[in-house]
Amino acid sequence: MTMSDIKADDAGEKVQQVQPSSAGSAPSVVDEKRQDGSIILIPQPSDDPNDPLNWPLSKKIIILLVLFLAMFVGFSAPFCGQLNLNQQAALYHKTTVQITYFNSAASAGLATGGYVWWPLSHKFGRSSVIFWCLVGVLVAQIWAPLMTRPDQYAPELVSRYFAAFFGVSVSVLGPRYLVDMFFLHQRGRAFTVLHLALNFGASAGPTFSGFIAANQYWPVEYWWSVGLTAFTLIPVFLFLEDTTYDRSEGAVNRVKPASFLRDRFETFFPGHKVVPHKSWRETAVVFFRPFKFFIAPVLLIIAGFDTISFGFYVALNALTPVWLQLPKKAGGIYGFTITENAGFTFVHWIGFLFGLVYGHFLSDRIPLWLARRNKGLWKPEFRLYSLWPTNFVLMPLGLGLVGISMEYKLHWIAMAFGQLFVTIGSMVSIPVTVNYICECFRSHTTEVTLVVNSMRLFLGLSINFYINPWIDKVGIGWVYGSMAFFTVFAFLFLILLMVAGHRIREFTPFHTDDSEEGRAVLAKDEAHGL
Repeated sequence: MTMSDIKADDAGEKVQQVQPSSAGSAPSVVDEKRQDGSIILIPQPSDDPNDPLNWPLSKKIIILLVLFLAMFVGFSAPFCGQLNLNQQAALYHKTTVQITYFNSAASAGLATGGYVWWPLSHKFGRSSVIFWCLVGVLVAQIWAPLMTRPDQYAPELVSRYFAAFFGVSVSVLGPRYLVDMFFLHQRGRAFTVLHLALNFGASAGPTFSGFIAANQYWPVEYWWSVGLTAFTLIPVFLFLEDTTYDRSEGAVNRVKPASFLRDRFETFFPGHKVVPHKSWRETAVVFFRPFKFFIAPVLLIIAGFDTISFGFYVALNALTPVWLQLPKKAGGIYGFTITENAGFTFVHWIGFLFGLVYGHFLSDRIPLWLARRNKGLWKPEFRLYSLWPTNFVLMPLGLGLVGISMEYKLHWIAMAFGQLFVTIGSMVSIPVTVNYICECFRSHTTEVTLVVNSMRLFLGLSINFYINPWIDKVGIGWVYGSMAFFTVFAFLFLILLMVAGHRIREFTPFHTDDSEEGRAVLAKDEAHGL
């Protein structure tokens, strides 16, 4: 965030307000607030200091960082045992590929958990659900290292499922906080920061565990996660606030109690002080609401793209330890130890850093630049243009390089560059596509986030079960080469959205026109400045 953002968040100059208009039409002019006289604040904040849009930037950043930490815990916990394959294979009398089924169990938990937490958040509040889901992650992380008998392979799998089942809550509920707190021109950076935790957690969990348990028995790799999860409950309890706010005329919003402890009790414990009362029947109706978006064309396109880009990244993460640690005498190429494998995962950290910097500087600037060329009017599809270099070029190049490295037994550095490019593509694509789909369905951000989140995990969930027959059929080089071509093919559908996104969104069944398309995001003098 920059100093100019602080000015936008803390106060806005009363000028001319632009009301929503159809795409390409001229906006009408009424009373409005701007940032620095150039960027129009969308949505327009009310005059109430309790409106999340009016909260100080420092408070918004603290809540964003708390969500980041909770999401990091939720995505690192299920994958803690990803590197120590041989010890677990020997204990449970399974192959190393069968041990990687732990990752599939985790992916299944990530794909299904949100369908429970979404309706419950309507009954108990988003913050309460996140807090108690972290308690569930804590229980699952204590459960896993206790499964040390040869007949406990199945319970260990189940513990990985529930760690992810509880851990996915922030991924599903978190984007709504960002949409509630941040203006349109700030969301790209906010989504980039939050979703860094998703990829970073899935990679850092194996890294930390690999170094900790490299020369010890495998259960020890879980205990750092237990401590971090327990710690995370503290900032969540102290700082996480509900961001629900109704700006419609005559709406009555919750009055925050003066007592801090009473506010925390109302936020995190059963009751209906934070959210309106809903019966269990009404909660069941909420449960079914996301399913109507499964047939929305724009959502299916984004979910298909994410399934390829993120699914192959998940598959790469899950299977790379098998390829790296396979002993040379058994036909392996690299013969890494667990410590060397853990060191190799720092490649992902470099990719995350690059993706964070890229997203911070370009995820909002590119759409605003395109808005200037469109007479200052906004289109959600402007978000997608930032994916050209990372997902049309780097990601397929990276997958191809991984395949070539293993096919022709190149040095591990070539393999590392391939992993780096794939990581960058995944890191950049998720916040951009989630942000885009939230802006397409402005009043249904959690529902569409839930659907996209679950659909993009299906490939990562299943690939471990058929990767070996696929390799036997065409060879490992062509397996990853085919993945590279699939990523290019998937990007063609994003190009379709860039060209005809408005018309595609009009075909959405059950759709209400609640996107921010056609809104003037730049003042006239700024829009005509380029």
